Amino acid sequence: MELLAFIVLIITIYLWIKNRRKEKLRIYLIEPYVKIDNPIPLCGAPDVVWINKQETLIVADYKNRFNVYDSDIIQLSVYRLLLEKTQRNKVARYGFIHLKNGKRVKVDLLSNDEVIKLYHRYQGITGGTVRTRYTNSAGYCQYCRYAGNCR
Repeated sequence: MELLAFIVLIITIYLWIKNRRKEKLRIYLIEPYVKIDNPIPLCGAPDVVWINKQETLIVADYKNRFNVYDSDIIQLSVYRLLLEKTQRNKVARYGFIHLKNGKRVKVDLLSNDEVIKLYHRYQGITGGTVRTRYTNSAGYCQYCRYAGNCR
């Protein structure tokens, strides 16, 4: 009986410590459509926007897979810029990707300047004024409409 009580105590302490490590979040918005024209025209709808105890907004997206990709970080970074321009609350420099296996992965987001540079590069590529180039990962190229334009 003492061993059972000891095991229950250890499990309780473990769960309490594990629970304290995760940031406590509340839902702020669910799939809000957000649009801006300044500094660049953007629109999007994050799956969820969390708010923490400090009233800081945190963008998150749910993925039906087990990995986080660079494109996910770009997507969340765009959402961050959208929220910064449309909400009064501060927006965190990180976001969360919720994966199919239940994991919540914290990712550092791009700065607003990096998002704006990506936008202008994309406009240049689609407008034909910027030449595309190969990436280090062939997996990115297989679905790219502009792969034939690469050097």
